[in-house]
Amino acid sequence: MDQKYDLIVIGGGSAGFAAAIQAHELGKTVLMVNAGIIGGTCVNVGCVPSKTLIRAAEALHRGGHHAFAGIRGEAELVDFESVIGQKDELVLQLRQAKYVDVLHAYDRVRLIEGKARLDPPPHGQGERGDL
Repeated sequence: MDQKYDLIVIGGGSAGFAAAIQAHELGKTVLMVNAGIIGGTCVNVGCVPSKTLIRAAEALHRGGHHAFAGIRGEAELVDFESVIGQKDELVLQLRQAKYVDVLHAYDRVRLIEGKARLDPPPHGQGERGDL
């Protein structure tokens, strides 16, 4: 890897993307190193999937619990696999639209898949902050 970059971003989540995009807008070249599925915690296993399942549970709960006298509502979980499938489809759509497709708009941002490692500089180098 002989290419020089102005910034190396470790991680392909929302913070990494924000840093890469800001650097690109400042005219810098960026290398983003990401291990695992692009998009980070929020879109893949955190905010998006958990809130989707919370809303599904809320819909199920509200189907049988309301404040109106004389009305009986019922809700039944008939196919949990479909609920999970819908959640997974939303995650895939957001990952594609908000991460993968976004990279195409930034020609000075390069993504490589793999693990990053920071090594200390050889003795006598980098002591003045010139890493």
